[in-house]
Amino acid sequence: MGNTFKAFASKEARDATTDISSKEKFRAWEQSKKDLAKTINTFGGKRLLGVTNKDVPIWASYTIDKETLDLKVKLTHDIETIRNSKLCPRRVTIANGEHAPDMEHAMRPKTAKDVGEVTQNTLRYIDKLFGMAESSIGKVDGKCSTQLFMHVSNCVYEGSSAKDKVRWNDIMKTWDMPSGKYLTVYG
Repeated sequence: MGNTFKAFASKEARDATTDISSKEKFRAWEQSKKDLAKTINTFGGKRLLGVTNKDVPIWASYTIDKETLDLKVKLTHDIETIRNSKLCPRRVTIANGEHAPDMEHAMRPKTAKDVGEVTQNTLRYIDKLFGMAESSIGKVDGKCSTQLFMHVSNCVYEGSSAKDKVRWNDIMKTWDMPSGKYLTVYG
């Protein structure tokens, strides 16, 4: 009455489940993203935080320059105005240069499938993070570190896996960013 059930698959069994051509396609796709990241000079985007009482969109944005590794962060409104506004019930991000989404659609009531709601905690985090980005924290000789870039890009705009776009990690892997010291944002 021995139990022959194995809880974990062997390395051979795990490797056998994915066709090698699938792995090769993924590696080629990843390499194409890195190649594209090497050709662009700036990267960034913005995140919709909400709308004012006059329905003016509120954005948090950033841009990083490849050559100087200068990271610029910006809020369209002061933090107190944002705290007293209608906050976005879902994560809405766009790349620099893209058209803003339909605000009625973006600000519609939250559904069970929505993620990334902007809360007062989100605003506290962004306020601290942008304060760090505007200071020398997270920088090495004035250049944005991978640690700071990771925090800002993941909070605001992480990029896209679409054909002609790149992701934050493609930028981080291909641009010559200093790693810097470990960085934590306390909100």
